[in-house]
Amino acid sequence: MENLITQLGLDETEGKVYLALLELGPATVAEITKKAGINRTLGYYALEKLGWYGLVDRATGKGSKMIYTSENPNHLVQHIKNKKKQWEDKLVNVEKVLPKLFSIYKFAEKPVIKYQEGTQGLKNIYSESLDSKTEILSIADFEGWSWPEFKTWGEGYNRERSKRKIHERIIALDTPTARTWMKYYKGSMTYTHIKWLKPNQLPGIEDFFGEINIFESKVVFVTHKPHKIGVMIESTSLVKILKALYELAWNTAVPLSQLAKKKKK
Repeated sequence: MENLITQLGLDETEGKVYLALLELGPATVAEITKKAGINRTLGYYALEKLGWYGLVDRATGKGSKMIYTSENPNHLVQHIKNKKKQWEDKLVNVEKVLPKLFSIYKFAEKPVIKYQEGTQGLKNIYSESLDSKTEILSIADFEGWSWPEFKTWGEGYNRERSKRKIHERIIALDTPTARTWMKYYKGSMTYTHIKWLKPNQLPGIEDFFGEINIFESKVVFVTHKPHKIGVMIESTSLVKILKALYELAWNTAVPLSQLAKKKKK
């Protein structure tokens, strides 16, 4: 029976006191606590709470002794209804104040990592940037983009990015393949800004065969060779670091137009 009573919203002590009162009828604290098997301090506290719930009444008996009586068990129904109403009100209030709580909420950011592999996997991860609300910062080796399985798709990607007016700054490794790619570039140069970086400016980069894209709070790392692997990490703090390093590299690279003028001379 005690388990049943606690399931109705009373704690263990309250349940014992309430059941004792139901069996005893009008009784003193000493009689109630003895029946319930608890000490007087807990008994007084439980009786006060049961009084607040509307489940127990008290009256002065003979002399100065306080007599307690249980209300009709039907009052338990009203007690549960009252608790339900209180929690419904609390839920409404929490939903109202939630935006303010989020405005002051400080949290330790946990990076979100996505992994893709294979030709379709790389296309999927590249396509994430087509929804970008910021410019895309890219360090690219166009070798991978010139391969048959990517060439036509890559041209479509650039056209779509230009159509959506997403700006991209590209630091491209200056290779014959990259020059050919840019010669037949499919996309609007209005939204594409390119600078060249000589492979010897970055020792060991000759075998890069990949790309790094930075946009919004995301950074994408892609390799086309020896395995097609794409990793996207969503982390504001990581993006801040990489953006700073990117600007250093951008200031070192040579503009596409400037290099073209040198070639003509």
